[in-house]
Amino acid sequence: MKIYSNFLLLSSVVIFLGLHKRVLADEEERPRTEQVLGFLKDKMPESLRFLERVREEDGDEGYKEVLEEARDLLAEFLAIRREEGEEVAERFLDFERSRIRLQALLEEWHETDHEDEKRALRNQIAEIVGKQVDLEMEEGHQELDKLNEEVREIEEELAELEERRGAIIEAQLKEILPGGGDREDQDEELEEERVQGNDGSDRFVIKQTWSQEKNYARPYWVNVPEREDEEAVPVIIFLHGNGGNAKGLQKMVLNRYRNLARQFITVFPQGYKESWNIVSERSKADDRSFIEAIVRELSKRDDVKKNRFSIMGISNGAALVNQIAIETKLPNIKNYISVVSPLNGFQHDGKNFKLRGKENNYEVIAKPLSGVRLLNISGTEDPLVPYGGGPSKAIPAKGGKLPFVDAEESIFLWAKNIGYEGKKLGKASKVDGKIEVFSYLDGDVVHFKVNEHGHNATQALREELLLEFLRD
Repeated sequence: MKIYSNFLLLSSVVIFLGLHKRVLADEEERPRTEQVLGFLKDKMPESLRFLERVREEDGDEGYKEVLEEARDLLAEFLAIRREEGEEVAERFLDFERSRIRLQALLEEWHETDHEDEKRALRNQIAEIVGKQVDLEMEEGHQELDKLNEEVREIEEELAELEERRGAIIEAQLKEILPGGGDREDQDEELEEERVQGNDGSDRFVIKQTWSQEKNYARPYWVNVPEREDEEAVPVIIFLHGNGGNAKGLQKMVLNRYRNLARQFITVFPQGYKESWNIVSERSKADDRSFIEAIVRELSKRDDVKKNRFSIMGISNGAALVNQIAIETKLPNIKNYISVVSPLNGFQHDGKNFKLRGKENNYEVIAKPLSGVRLLNISGTEDPLVPYGGGPSKAIPAKGGKLPFVDAEESIFLWAKNIGYEGKKLGKASKVDGKIEVFSYLDGDVVHFKVNEHGHNATQALREELLLEFLRD
């Protein structure tokens, strides 16, 4: 019947939109039913009519199912609006409204045999397609504006290089000539300071200088669990996503992963401009050096296991986890966990891992350390970071949208780097609920394929699974 087709249209938009970026949403924050209905009435009245007809013809069970999907949609819309702004959220909804309307018109066009009706439907379809083309042109102009901004930033960097030419030469001579000392000891741009916190955690800062800032105090928060003895404990560093912040992630982690917080020192750094410098982000900071400085400072503490550091990042933070795993030479970091961001096409070009480079050019081949462990968690329905690889629908990069490596291929590339010599796994090693586990090298390199989830894949991750990977 006709209502079934309409029901599928509503479901497709909800599934597509509802799994975008809602990583930090707690269950208690989910919108109430009256909010969902008000949202559909205001933003998607056609979908509200579909919902009402589903209740009439399919009963309460079908109504509740579609209502839950609409609840996901509203939560996602609010998250996008909060993290990326009203304009991005509305544009995302406009695209989906057009897609639904276009599909409905195509169905009508194929069903009718009347030429006049076909002609009228064709005009409506042409109007929608025209709007989609206009949207592509608008995005193209926005990309051009970003490129022009990058040109201005490069010009500023060149001017700074010209002004500091002599100092840069002296610094390079100290680094490369005999007796110049180790870079980590000579680096004057990274200074650590401690500020006592009042929320149960200690706030520290690393002072760092780069093209956007000079002697900038970059904060991070440290939470130490209660210990019955003086035994040192491992450390796990959490990196927030783009538009997120350290304190928000700290609250979520300490509430959701309470057993983990009792076993690990948990650390929460803050990205500059709420982002981490990967390909084309707002931050141009040397984030790897920032995280490495945190590791070196914490390694000096008596309550820390020096070689038991782990790093877990979400989305943009996961991209930084990947980059650190590619580039770092620090032996302290044992576990790398990337959530909803496998390798992107700049970090691995299909043949080699790549260094970021000072201008984010990703041209130099990298040789990652081999004695580490890696876990990737990706959702099969992720519209932002496609599970099967290819360009993102929303994340910008030089020359277009940021491309990603297929999630299962990405973990296979890591396994080969660590020493795996077998074939790529074609099926899961085991299944845990909605999670298919692909395990290489006795669990040292693992991929969690989270079915029926997208950019919110951590919601299906049980704490026990995470702790199992973080074993000694």
